[in-house]
Amino acid sequence: MVRYISLILLIGLAWGQNTFYIELLNERDYPMFINKTGEYNIKAGKSMRILKMKGVTNSSKIERIDWKTKNSFYWSDRLRTDNYPVVSPSSYTRNGVGYSMVGLLPEMKGTMVTIYGIYQNQVDSVNIFIQ
Repeated sequence: MVRYISLILLIGLAWGQNTFYIELLNERDYPMFINKTGEYNIKAGKSMRILKMKGVTNSSKIERIDWKTKNSFYWSDRLRTDNYPVVSPSSYTRNGVGYSMVGLLPEMKGTMVTIYGIYQNQVDSVNIFIQ
């Protein structure tokens, strides 16, 4: 019996150390909900929506998390058009947690944004639908 409990604890500890996941934080209380499929639905406003991505590595070391979007987005002031980075490209962890900022423009209404968090050989993603 003791061997089984030790084995379960060892597997649980090993599993917890290698997991990586990301989540979207709504610290400014924008109107938002998560649907049945796990997609974030946020209402577009008249100004930019600023949110935060949280990546958890469960590592005590300082580690790098890279952030990318599935599609490219562009911003224009009618004089020029430029690539718009929806999420900051990288962040570093402290105590196993790293953060990155996300900016959603009002012009992105009706689009789906997929954000990928990449840590070592692990990838996680979130889908954000802007209503």
